[in-house]
Amino acid sequence: MTKTLQSPLLLLTIAFISSLSMTDIAWADKGTLDGAELWSGISEDIDEAPGYEDEQHSEREWALSIGLTSGFSPDYEGSNDYSFGYGPNISASWRDTIFFKGKTLGANLIRQKKLKAGLLLSKSSGRNQDSNDKLEGLGDVDGSVEAGGFMNYRMKPFRFRVEVRQDIGSGHEGALVIMSAGTKLPIEKPLVSLELSTTWASDDYMASFFGIDAQQSLDSGLKRYHADAGIKDVKISLTSGYAITNRWRIGSAIEYKRLVGDAADSPIVDDRNQFVAGISLSYHMGSKILPEDLQ
Repeated sequence: MTKTLQSPLLLLTIAFISSLSMTDIAWADKGTLDGAELWSGISEDIDEAPGYEDEQHSEREWALSIGLTSGFSPDYEGSNDYSFGYGPNISASWRDTIFFKGKTLGANLIRQKKLKAGLLLSKSSGRNQDSNDKLEGLGDVDGSVEAGGFMNYRMKPFRFRVEVRQDIGSGHEGALVIMSAGTKLPIEKPLVSLELSTTWASDDYMASFFGIDAQQSLDSGLKRYHADAGIKDVKISLTSGYAITNRWRIGSAIEYKRLVGDAADSPIVDDRNQFVAGISLSYHMGSKILPEDLQ
């Protein structure tokens, strides 16, 4: 165990590869978690919740948390059918430089008190046509890996974040730009944060998840539809965290997303209003606080 923790880069790489190949477990349809990425997506949001992460996280040489997340989400983006599922919640970091959260491996190339920026690799969600009757005949969208960068600016009590992601595999082959702004609410226990966000999607992404070409129209019975690049959603989320002990922590998140533009008008969308909720229990560990001369 000690030798592994002395090789944090190896640990983070193993965690990322494991997230790409892990078999998801659902209490409902088998494809639900694989398509919606409930466990990894909601875990990332919970990991950012105030009170969930160790306050001295950035001052440790390494930190690791292992837990379980459960919750519910739509069968696919735009569905009015929901399923419950659960999966692992793993996060790790080394010297506040390399980190892994949920489905994302990243590196902070700029580390200032208020500003962080760097590169990331993230597991990209696919979509299985067997996960919902509405998708029959549309074919699968393969899961893949997205590469990109991020910038995170904190000015208490506010936080602003921008992410740019491009599919580098054979999934949706598109790009996403995610912009968010959040703040802590004046609640002491548990600590709660409110965040507003929106996502811009490229032509390829929109075509993969919301468009219907001639062959798909013939196979599914849905009318042909061309979805152009643009803002695809706006979202509001509440996240909270509570330290049960120094090691054990519980976190939760609830999100409301409204599909807009060409995404909302797609024939596959049965409900423009989308909800996701989850809760996570995890065990946290880490090295002692770094001496000031090593930071």
